[in-house]
Amino acid sequence: MPFAEAPLLAREYWQGKLKGPVICSDLGWYTKGIYPVFLMQFMLISLFYVVLRILLRPLRQPQFVCSVLAGFLVSPSVLGRTKIFSASTFPHEELLLVRTIGTLALTYLLFLLAVKTDVTVIQRSMRNASIIGSSTMLMTFAALLLMIQTLSLPGIRKGFFHYIFAGIVSLTRFPNVVYAFNELNIMTSDLGQLAMSSSIFSEVLLWAWLFIGIYLRYPAQFIWSILAALGVILGIIFIVRPLIMLIIQRTPEGKPVREFYIMSIFIGSLLVGVLTDMIGSMHFGMLLFGLVIPNGPPLGSTISEKIEAVCTEVLMPIFYVSIGYNMDLALIDFKITSEIFLLTLVCALTRVVGALSAALFCEVRVRHCLLLGLMLNIRGPYDVYLLNRWFIKKDIDNQTFTMAILSDIALTAIVTPLIDRFYNPHTRLIASIPKCTRSMQTAPRNVEMRVLCCVHNEDNVLGIISLLEASNPMPESPICAYVVHLDELIGRTIPIMVPYEKQMTRVRSKSSSQPIMRAFENYSNNSKRLVRVKPYTVIAAYKNMHEYICRLAQEEQIPLIIIPFHGSRDTSNVMELVAFRNLIQNVRIYAPCTVATLVDKGTHCYPSKASSISCAVGVIFIGGTDDREALALAIRMVGQPNVGVAVLRFIFPSVDGDLDGKLDQKLNDELIGVYRAKLHITEGCLYHEVAVEDSDQAMSHIRALKDKFDLIMVGQTRRAGSLFSDNTMLNWSENPELGVIGDFLASSDFCGEVTSVLVMKHHGDPSCSRHNAPNERDREYLLRRTVC
Repeated sequence: MPFAEAPLLAREYWQGKLKGPVICSDLGWYTKGIYPVFLMQFMLISLFYVVLRILLRPLRQPQFVCSVLAGFLVSPSVLGRTKIFSASTFPHEELLLVRTIGTLALTYLLFLLAVKTDVTVIQRSMRNASIIGSSTMLMTFAALLLMIQTLSLPGIRKGFFHYIFAGIVSLTRFPNVVYAFNELNIMTSDLGQLAMSSSIFSEVLLWAWLFIGIYLRYPAQFIWSILAALGVILGIIFIVRPLIMLIIQRTPEGKPVREFYIMSIFIGSLLVGVLTDMIGSMHFGMLLFGLVIPNGPPLGSTISEKIEAVCTEVLMPIFYVSIGYNMDLALIDFKITSEIFLLTLVCALTRVVGALSAALFCEVRVRHCLLLGLMLNIRGPYDVYLLNRWFIKKDIDNQTFTMAILSDIALTAIVTPLIDRFYNPHTRLIASIPKCTRSMQTAPRNVEMRVLCCVHNEDNVLGIISLLEASNPMPESPICAYVVHLDELIGRTIPIMVPYEKQMTRVRSKSSSQPIMRAFENYSNNSKRLVRVKPYTVIAAYKNMHEYICRLAQEEQIPLIIIPFHGSRDTSNVMELVAFRNLIQNVRIYAPCTVATLVDKGTHCYPSKASSISCAVGVIFIGGTDDREALALAIRMVGQPNVGVAVLRFIFPSVDGDLDGKLDQKLNDELIGVYRAKLHITEGCLYHEVAVEDSDQAMSHIRALKDKFDLIMVGQTRRAGSLFSDNTMLNWSENPELGVIGDFLASSDFCGEVTSVLVMKHHGDPSCSRHNAPNERDREYLLRRTVC
């Protein structure tokens, strides 16, 4: 029998026997060529996806749209109609393998998202999320059910399935929202987290709707289904959960989780999925199993690292191939097309109205209510999976399936760019920065000085404590240090910022913040109450961390942010190094105050119980806002016992400057005058002026400072057009973000492992008052952090 007749035999053989995803077993001689076709499709969909991403990037299209379109292009209805590939190239029985792998990918994707989900996000915003989620779902369900009953829609099975179709389509799936928001970079926003909380509530409604459907369709089996589900839940809570916690306890701090434990969890999750599949839903068991695993390190982050790349980059493309297999544009009828598109439009508009009315009740601004409605309209892989399952079970026909998929693509393709355009996180941060930002120059010297200290790891602790102590905390001007531990978002879906005490009450596993916060707490106790510490932990992706840092600085009226710097010579983790340096750059761009970048070389000067500090601080002053910030901090250090401050000012030949240049020079002279006035009442402080002709002579004098100071402070940049301009010299810098002088001071040629460097950068007009803040309406939204 020729191979061309094999698809027909396969259809006859499997007709009525295929109940769901199965492993492609030995089907006989007509399975020849399936594996090569499978590999070819995988390569083609990867190629088409990359091409579509490049072409659609200017239109801001998300990954979901590109993936579904790539799967459709690989399908027999498109690629199979070309001259290069014949119809026999896509045998029907090959779909069994594709569908099985695609379902496995989606199942593991749900397990991965469950592991990364922080269930406490529901508790933090239960009221608003439940109101918005239920209102949106009920209004959309009622509108969809009315439309389905009104329109003919012959492609949708009559009877009780109308209620199932309207109920499921009216929900917003949490996994879809997470992937879209991560791509849009709005997961850290208040509105984004409210939308994710609402989608989590929709997931709860989905499982409730599942049991309601069982009761209405199979009342005799309802009790057994409830008992079976309760048995699975209790088994996971009282058997699986203790075993998971035992694995965490047996993992030494700082050590990776054993491979045996990881493989046992992967196999156990599949076993639970098989058991819950017997009661109606494999995803129910995978979701519960993932939720009982604590997110983050050590276990949650390890599972995410092991499975995420394989699931999203290898297995998920095959899922989209299975979707494209069932799409056929040749069967589309105009009447069906218009009705499905009308149904999708009514669903989208009703969801916006539902979110708008509920969000207004929760006192959310109108503009953000509309954006929230758009966010809840995002579609994703779990929506098309349900449509594909309904098509396989003959609940919907091919025309309805194809148009429903295209409608979801069109809706997401329209909604996503609108959200990206009108709810950009960088735009929000720029709007939150007042025209007059806070600075060290305008910070009053007779009140408490607030400093935000960013800590990346334990190596940064001693250097920041030394700088705080050198900043001269006094009874009339104590220091309040907001210590923020920057923890990368690994093994979690939702970024958070919490006070350290609250984090400890909700995290049972060992925290990397403990030794860091203990060190600052000990320093605060030994400072005779002159230094007060408020600890925080930020758990977010590096690309989003600057939002939390800048918001905290804005809300608490902080004039100075201290953030550590890791040089380019540190190659222990190149990807993390690049991400952290980008974080520093983002903080400098969007901070509402001065940002001090500390290059810590290991020379620390802070007091213990039995000794006092001894520290030599140098300031290189050329002029400009950033240099004045360094000098203002040095003025505060004057008077600290055993801290000697020396200011080296370079005087260039006078040139005819504009009005801004003259004002800048006046501000320089005034601040120098304040410092020189303190020299008469304080010993150990120096001031020296050096006349130089050009920048080369200035650099020569800077080289002479080698090994003479424990800490050197300098501004990052100067006014454009000055004789010491950075525009041309930055091309030769190893770390251009430190500026020309800062990069030279931080280099091993200058200070080696002896002298630390503090580079000051101020964004805004420093002549304005630190008390200038945004209006109360903007403050209520812009400065609000995650509620814990």
